[in-house]
Amino acid sequence: MKDILIVLNGESSENAIKEAFCAAESGSRKLKVLQILDSGLYHYGHHDLVAPRLNKQTFLLYIREQVLEQGRKEADRLSERAGEMGIRLEIDPVETDDPISTVIAEARKGYDTIYLPKEEKKIFPIFKKTMAQHLKKKVPGRIISC
Repeated sequence: MKDILIVLNGESSENAIKEAFCAAESGSRKLKVLQILDSGLYHYGHHDLVAPRLNKQTFLLYIREQVLEQGRKEADRLSERAGEMGIRLEIDPVETDDPISTVIAEARKGYDTIYLPKEEKKIFPIFKKTMAQHLKKKVPGRIISC
């Protein structure tokens, strides 16, 4: 049996974490967490027309520090939980502007099951696919969105 991948991308992920941990525990498999570190606020730091350049840089640095700190806290929480359950865990934090390509590249390494947090429904779903839809099209294997 192959390992399990769980993708954490800022969505409400507790259900996906719970399901992935249960699957890893019952099958005695390794669990890899791909933690996408991103903030919707980066856009404002790059495109603010009023703020001077130094203020934009300071804002972007502050946002990045907050994102990294949240990622560390989440990684510590997951490591502690995995230790209590006896699960082998690997956490890979990634900062990227293109999370879909990053997740597809990781998923192609070969995983039995990929768990994703359920994404909120979009206003115009025809124009923008969810990460699960992208993965189902490009990667073989089970994709579970919960």
